[in-house]
Amino acid sequence: MKKRIGILTGGGDVPPLNALIASAAETARAAGVELVGFIKGWQGILEENYVELAEWPLRAGIGGTILKSSRVGLGSEDSGRERALRVLDKLGIEGLIVVGGEDTLSNAFLLGGYRQVLIAKTIDNDVGKMDARENEKTAEFDLQNVLNYFTLGFPTAAEKIISFVSLEEGLRTTAYSHERIIIVESMGMHAGWLALAAGLGHPDFIIIPEFPLNYEKFLEAVIAGYRRQRHLIVVVAEGAKWADGSFIRAEEDHGPSYGHPRFGGAAEALRIRLKEDLAPHFDTRNINVVNPSYLYRSGAPNALDRAWAERLGCKAVEMLFGPGTGPALLTVQMRRGEFEVGEYPLSGFTSVAELHRFVDDRFYDPENLRITETGQKYLKEIANEFIPEKEYGLHE
Repeated sequence: MKKRIGILTGGGDVPPLNALIASAAETARAAGVELVGFIKGWQGILEENYVELAEWPLRAGIGGTILKSSRVGLGSEDSGRERALRVLDKLGIEGLIVVGGEDTLSNAFLLGGYRQVLIAKTIDNDVGKMDARENEKTAEFDLQNVLNYFTLGFPTAAEKIISFVSLEEGLRTTAYSHERIIIVESMGMHAGWLALAAGLGHPDFIIIPEFPLNYEKFLEAVIAGYRRQRHLIVVVAEGAKWADGSFIRAEEDHGPSYGHPRFGGAAEALRIRLKEDLAPHFDTRNINVVNPSYLYRSGAPNALDRAWAERLGCKAVEMLFGPGTGPALLTVQMRRGEFEVGEYPLSGFTSVAELHRFVDDRFYDPENLRITETGQKYLKEIANEFIPEKEYGLHE
């Protein structure tokens, strides 16, 4: 009898998911292993909604997930854990590949010692750990100490936001042409990695959730910056906060969102406040908002995203039909200047929240609202930098 394993995708879609699924399916087929794909993530397990992936046409270059997605939490479902284990046992699933962000991956811990391989995918890039010496601010940052260098989907999204704010390809051209202040909204509920990535495109200010905004100081910097170069690019993450800790813009969400607020509109809220407060200083008609929203995670994966999704999909299947026990996180590691696949056992963890990483002040300068040299060093391994041209009045 053939060995049978399963795969699911949950949470927000990212561009390289189909590449991962296709790679896993091909690896399983070559090894004589049956790969079952559950439709809509954990919901598919609870509802016994699945397909045999050997029979499905899979196109690795198309973004999104052919298996579709949901945000079902086993802990909030009636007997969710027991029902999931019962279905897996009924279908003869000997191991499970779980692909998702923090919420989707957290469900895996409810299944105890059931054999699983977890793969982090999120454009927030917030599953993993930075340099283990993160509290020693004087220590040199070591790329090799980053656990899970990037999450799937982040390289493509980072490339996009860098392009969006750059002079060569993005909004900088219309900003200086019409003397605009353009506020660009980035995804990122609690971690500001995507907004930080914009730093390689050289916006004038970056506002992230980890560092609440001193608005009065920011206002002064905007006035000075605009008087100096007659245009500005500001990037603000959707989960950014005011100095009192309240979100710049968020609503309570009663849907299946694991209790997260519903974000979206931080850039617009900031624009409204700036228009009022800048009016005594200069014409504020050209303060504009751009929110790329789902464009960050839509479309085809870039080369880095696709290549590593395929490697991780292949490795996940090999791990499940090989020896081993308990859940493990597959990671992308930096070794000797090159990326490689790593395996990280999760036996000592109770939640993916223990692997939730945030931007600290080695990577971000909260005084000047900009990326640091260390932040650039880290991100340049993932995305290309656009070099600013000072003759266009950009900051030095």
